[in-house]
Amino acid sequence: MALTKEQKDAVGKAEARYARLNTDLDDLQEKTKDTLPEDLMSEADKRQRRAFLETLYREHGEAEKAFERIIQGNELQDASFLGRGALVARTVMRIVLKTPGGNVRGYGTGFLVGDGVLITNNHVLASSDAAILAEAEAYFERDIYGRDRQPWRFQLDPKLFFTSVDLDFTIVGVAPRDIEGEHQLADLGWLPLIGGLGKVADGEWLTIIQHPAGERKQICVRENRLLKRDADVLWYSTDTLGGSSGSPVFNNDWLLVALHHSGIPEKNAKGQWLTIDGNVLDSGRHSDKDIKWIANEGIRVSRIVETLRTTPTIMDNPRAQAIVTASAVGLQSRLPVYYRDGFGPNLTSNAAPPSNPGPASGPVEIKSRQGNIAMSERIISLQLAVDDSGNVRIVDQSAQSESLAMAGPLEYKKKQLEYSAPARPREDWIKGFDEEFLGTGQLRVNLPVVKKGNVAPLIDRDGVRCDKELADFKAGKSYTKRTDAYGHAMNPAEAEAGILRYNNFSAIMNPDRRLAYFVAANVDGSFAVDLGRPDVPWLEDERILPEHQLNDSFYRGSLFDRGHLARREELEWGSDPIDATRRANGTFVHTNCAPQFWKFNREKGAMSKGVLLWQGIETFVLEKVARIGKFRIQVISGPIFGEFDREFRGERIPFDYWKIVAAEKDDGTLFATAFVLSQQTFVEVGDLVRPKEAAIEEMFAQFETYQRPIEEIEKLTGLGFTFGSGKSPKALATVDPFSPHPDKPLWDRRRRRGSGPGLHESWGDGEARSPGGPLASMDDIVLD
Repeated sequence: MALTKEQKDAVGKAEARYARLNTDLDDLQEKTKDTLPEDLMSEADKRQRRAFLETLYREHGEAEKAFERIIQGNELQDASFLGRGALVARTVMRIVLKTPGGNVRGYGTGFLVGDGVLITNNHVLASSDAAILAEAEAYFERDIYGRDRQPWRFQLDPKLFFTSVDLDFTIVGVAPRDIEGEHQLADLGWLPLIGGLGKVADGEWLTIIQHPAGERKQICVRENRLLKRDADVLWYSTDTLGGSSGSPVFNNDWLLVALHHSGIPEKNAKGQWLTIDGNVLDSGRHSDKDIKWIANEGIRVSRIVETLRTTPTIMDNPRAQAIVTASAVGLQSRLPVYYRDGFGPNLTSNAAPPSNPGPASGPVEIKSRQGNIAMSERIISLQLAVDDSGNVRIVDQSAQSESLAMAGPLEYKKKQLEYSAPARPREDWIKGFDEEFLGTGQLRVNLPVVKKGNVAPLIDRDGVRCDKELADFKAGKSYTKRTDAYGHAMNPAEAEAGILRYNNFSAIMNPDRRLAYFVAANVDGSFAVDLGRPDVPWLEDERILPEHQLNDSFYRGSLFDRGHLARREELEWGSDPIDATRRANGTFVHTNCAPQFWKFNREKGAMSKGVLLWQGIETFVLEKVARIGKFRIQVISGPIFGEFDREFRGERIPFDYWKIVAAEKDDGTLFATAFVLSQQTFVEVGDLVRPKEAAIEEMFAQFETYQRPIEEIEKLTGLGFTFGSGKSPKALATVDPFSPHPDKPLWDRRRRRGSGPGLHESWGDGEARSPGGPLASMDDIVLD
């Protein structure tokens, strides 16, 4: 089959990018044959790869073994590699292109990336009109006995349609049932588009599943290596043919790394394409099978995800929203396929998966009708885990680490308003914390400064720091403009300072502790919206290295939640419910969370006065201090990193968290004060595994909230807090009514070495201090 015009255009784009690469891929392919990936990877690539594997495997030892196999070029795999590949292959479909008269005009490959969403190349499906005429065929392949299977044929649904000419990809909806009405598309599952870096590095082995020249499904698993990467594409040596356009490219964990786009043909000195036997290609008598391809080009998954995230028309479609929030931590046991009901088909049979898997292979179904409350009967699918003591909990299927306890019968709860408005990093994560949110001049609350300790610097879209640009910037020289993973122009000084800007909040990360030094947020009570709390996936911030963020693998199965530093409720404000929802959803990012006791975020159950006070401080200050009619406050929160914080899963757990609240008083002047929530007693000596419900009340009695001088927070955190404009801002402590009281004893900051009996005490600053009592009620807070 000769190349179509669309295929030739795709090859032309690949050739143009190849020319800019200024690298001989044919020569590079020869050089890499006997070179280990370890020698081809840069140190930055190795760090990214190791960090991604830590997230994927969730067990340090297993991740390290996988990393060592990869860099040594070891192709040995667990036998489960084949079974996982079989699941992945089910999602790959042949695209049959037709004319308005119903005749077949060509083929392509596509694969499912969402519940009812397929991806292929733009040069395969360039328009919704072409999609209306096309079909997607599953199981166009042979079974294990070599017999042709009967394919499932699905119509495409261009009500969801988006295409990118530059990146040569198209996403399109697919009908939920096949044309014959016998099979459900959801039974096939779909592949997650994971946008983070570190999924593959130079020299690694790749696998591609394809329908070459429209033939039955085939797989290429030998001698396929990643040769080179660019901002938008990967170049690799996998064999493909025409019709393979739109095929998925996988790493050794069967995770997507690229969408196959085109091959790059070998040419002679005159620029003419050559055939395998060295002759000049004659389009009249040669087919695409005769072309000598020196390498192949695929569009990087990270670039596809970035493009979708920043396209409002796509992000407003519910089917598309879930696509861009996929992450490695959302995979069950590294299974590289998602299913609507959270489980896959039985692989022991050669038959196609059943339309309705029985309850034995799926979740428990609970039917409930709530007393006399008028509501329709519902079926809720749950997976339950029972431990050795008979305790039951719901297994988290959505990668939201906040576990739920089965404490009694299901209860009716009035549903709050829920809106679909996922965070948009490219559009919204730009301005960050507004220092003049309360006003200019002496009402300006400045972003805190890290006075001691390392910060996690920002990286560009390729994972590279701006060191050279920073030197040129400081020297007053011109420098090359760089962009981050979300397409934002990078300021070298801010990149070095590690300032991460979100939607009305900002953070700076401690790379050694993998937690934020602080998160500073703007809170506007006058535009608050009372929203429901739907499942929102936690995002990795791709502007810093994955290894500088404490990811989901740490929290799974532990006693700790990902506790918001800037609370979701604080950012639930905006011009309308959609704006408020989007701002609140943006708080679900790894840089904005820290390990906190799992019931902090619960609406029911035992809660100490200390915890309740901590949760109500912002509201109290809004009502008692913030100027009438404005109701605006600045909230800065963070952990206190102690020398003897207890280690858990290789990380140290902060004993205490602090919060500074600033507001404008009725007289137009600035007010600020600080609070501390201590979980030291519990974290230091308690069990860090899920307790029985009976033990929770005793645990909560150990949590206390204190009001502390801002100077003390500065001393304990190494941060500087200031307000006011100009070159000499004032210390925020000077507007803290608690600071000028010398008769108020400072907080008892005892630290303990070790654990268990015979603990040795030490003092955070070398001298003993009189302990100040915890707050018993809001009336104990000093406001003037």
